[in-house]
Amino acid sequence: MSEDSTTQGVKPGEDDPELLLYDFLKYLATLALLILGAVLSLAGTDSGLSKRNLAIVIFAVAAAALIAIVAADRVVVLRMKGKPVDRTVNWSRSVCMWLLTLGTGAFLSNWLNLFE
Repeated sequence: MSEDSTTQGVKPGEDDPELLLYDFLKYLATLALLILGAVLSLAGTDSGLSKRNLAIVIFAVAAAALIAIVAADRVVVLRMKGKPVDRTVNWSRSVCMWLLTLGTGAFLSNWLNLFE
């Protein structure tokens, strides 16, 4: 094949908002998985945290990771079809941020109360 052959697809621009949204969703998914690992590491079997509170934290952070991954996939699917990003992706980004904030805050609150 010659090097001057055209490739199919859409070339993203550096200032493309959909590309930035996709990268941000990947970042949120990675952050949520890191937070989940930290929570599980710090909440060992002898930590003294209640299992109910720990379950709420794990659910919130895991749900944030799942929503971020699904939303990033939605951006890719819509981009491949040549359609604009719909409002479910923006809704997913907002929900993911709130769940990460809720889960991290709840864990830190419970974990810091152990030192009192």
